[in-house]
Amino acid sequence: MKSPIFGMMALVCVASASVAGAQSFTYTSNSNPPTTMVGGAPAGAAPFGASAWTGTTELMMEGKKIASTFTCIAMSQPEKSKIFDSHMICNGGDATGTWTSVWGCNGQQATGMGCWGGLFGQTGVYANRRGVLSGSGKGTMQMGTGHWDK
Repeated sequence: MKSPIFGMMALVCVASASVAGAQSFTYTSNSNPPTTMVGGAPAGAAPFGASAWTGTTELMMEGKKIASTFTCIAMSQPEKSKIFDSHMICNGGDATGTWTSVWGCNGQQATGMGCWGGLFGQTGVYANRRGVLSGSGKGTMQMGTGHWDK
């Protein structure tokens, strides 16, 4: 099983405390090596399992750079039982609040992945907000876009 899937992706989001409307953003994130890996390879099948990791994200929203951190857990799916190659959930935060993101990803981290997900604001300026995001990359660096609704 490979290390984190787009630890990145999780990460993201951001809303300026002074803005109450919808907001679009871009992000770049870097993942640390996984802290925990669980899983294996059944006889005659591709390996599958789960991993957990942390990372940092730099977000660009409304002309401002915002630094955040995240923690993610991802689980790859067994070969003949999947819509996405892996599913991921991440918690993230910055100085203005926290959020959770939920992802579906296709591809392999080593050669390139694409992920799509939803954002769920938890505290601060993100509380009670929802949004969407997408991203791609390979290895420990990912890039993408997102949008927070009101």
